[in-house]
Amino acid sequence: MQLDDYRRQNRMTYAELASKLGAAEATVARRWCLPAGQKGRAIPNEHFMLRIIEVSRGEVLPNDFYGCYCPCGNNGKESHT
Repeated sequence: MQLDDYRRQNRMTYAELASKLGAAEATVARRWCLPAGQKGRAIPNEHFMLRIIEVSRGEVLPNDFYGCYCPCGNNGKESHT
């Protein structure tokens, strides 16, 4: 799930998302929510990536920022057997 989809689904403003993640400014969270390829888009560093995973309870994962998805469709949310 994209971070912006998570934000909208949970009815959070960019300021609320930034606060939950521990980011200093809503602008930072807004830049993480921009679509891939859009000017100004940023990828969170390791610290914030871990916070995003924790806050979203695994609904938003690093692959969601890079567009890398498992062909099996589970996208890393469960282990392969």
